[in-house]
Amino acid sequence: MADRRVLVIDNGSYECRVGWSDSREPDLRFRNVLTKPRKDRKKEALQQGSSEGSQPAAVEAPAEIQVGNDITNIEAVRAHLKSPFERNVITNWNHQEQIFDYIFTKMGFEGQEKIDHPIILTEALANPNFCRQQMSELLFECYGIPSVSYGIDALYSWEHYQQKRQKIADALIISFGYSTTHVIPVLGGKLQMEHVRRLNVGGYHIITYLFRLMQMKYPVHLNAITISRMEKLVHEHCHIAVDYRKELVKWAQMDYYEEHIMKIQLPYNAVTATNALLTAEQKQEKRRELAHRLLEIKNRREREKVARG
Repeated sequence: MADRRVLVIDNGSYECRVGWSDSREPDLRFRNVLTKPRKDRKKEALQQGSSEGSQPAAVEAPAEIQVGNDITNIEAVRAHLKSPFERNVITNWNHQEQIFDYIFTKMGFEGQEKIDHPIILTEALANPNFCRQQMSELLFECYGIPSVSYGIDALYSWEHYQQKRQKIADALIISFGYSTTHVIPVLGGKLQMEHVRRLNVGGYHIITYLFRLMQMKYPVHLNAITISRMEKLVHEHCHIAVDYRKELVKWAQMDYYEEHIMKIQLPYNAVTATNALLTAEQKQEKRRELAHRLLEIKNRREREKVARG
């Protein structure tokens, strides 16, 4: 009988985590985005034995879609990144199918006609019925899964907290996501859905705010200040203030400032000694040499053009 372990997919709009239900840590973690990098055009003959003097047609080689960890330099292709999500809700099902292909390949299901494992999949709070229906059709028809259970990641976390620590009947859960934040009240151990509130503010807005703030403060380092570096700063060095005003008062004190300030070194390319020590006369001479070489290239091209008639 086939192994029927449950496959858990935490399908977040920023990061996707995948693993087996009996594992302590996810087996796969990746940014939930994909891209289709541009390829150089390759010229090749469309037909063998074409007529003499005919020019081969330019055919663009198909670009391989890169997903998650396969994207080696995410900053270089940031303008071309695609996500299945729009404000925490899946709207592009072609992208989601490509994400699932990547997940099942990395989890060892490549080449299999169907995924013979139940799946637990997270979804957005108050996910529209149409979106859930589309997801179910995708999983059952394309991958042949036996069953799927949908859930809210914040409530899963609360239940895990309940099992590991003391039981708490009443709670106020703050689910802070990449593009939205949900305030979720739980009374008597039950979700109070009618009192849930959603804020269209999340990690993306914090990262973008820090990015623009750094660009304004350090305009000479615009090329070094990237979204990826700002994400790293937010994830590694930022925290949520329990008492915001109290922390502002602390940071106004010089002793506290000197003790807690962090200095981040951006990548630095040292100027070569040769260029740094050039005098004004030497720089002028180099410019004259460059202009002379460009003039020679221009004259040579004109002579070649005349020779061709």
